[in-house]
Amino acid sequence: MASSAPESNCRLDYCGIAFLTMGSFVPWLYYSFYCRQEPKIAYLVLIFILGTCAIVVSLWDKFSEPEFRVLRAGVFIALGLSGVIPALHYVITDGFYHAINSAALGWLVLMAVLYITGAIIYAARIPERLFPGKFDIWFQSHQIFHMFVLAAAFVHYHGISEIANYRLTLGDCLEVEVE
Repeated sequence: MASSAPESNCRLDYCGIAFLTMGSFVPWLYYSFYCRQEPKIAYLVLIFILGTCAIVVSLWDKFSEPEFRVLRAGVFIALGLSGVIPALHYVITDGFYHAINSAALGWLVLMAVLYITGAIIYAARIPERLFPGKFDIWFQSHQIFHMFVLAAAFVHYHGISEIANYRLTLGDCLEVEVE
């Protein structure tokens, strides 16, 4: 019975990561595709479905076992990398310069790098694998992973503040008249 509490905590941790990742997509998609309803809705539905799948897998008992550590990291990396699809769409339709300078794509990429780096450190169990017994309490890979997630959240906040400010200074969407 004592082992079920840590497993429950891990499952909640994994679900929280999936919710955080899903939530990170929403404001960027909202502001980037502000005047384009179809792709905005399609990408929001896509991230909702992928995030829900990650949550369902996270709640699976076997997913919490140590041998699935790399799979866990892979699921969250894949969930985050699904953002490449709308980002590429934006770059193709609006251009790279506009994506970086107006849609805060650089901040989004930095956020992704931070998430992925943290997940790789977690999956590789660095530093405790390299120095057994030295990082059992402090600075273990799981804690380092969470520090990367926290840094990514701050980067995300800054990027979304930039894109929101840009989008809101433009005003309403202008209808293009076809002659």
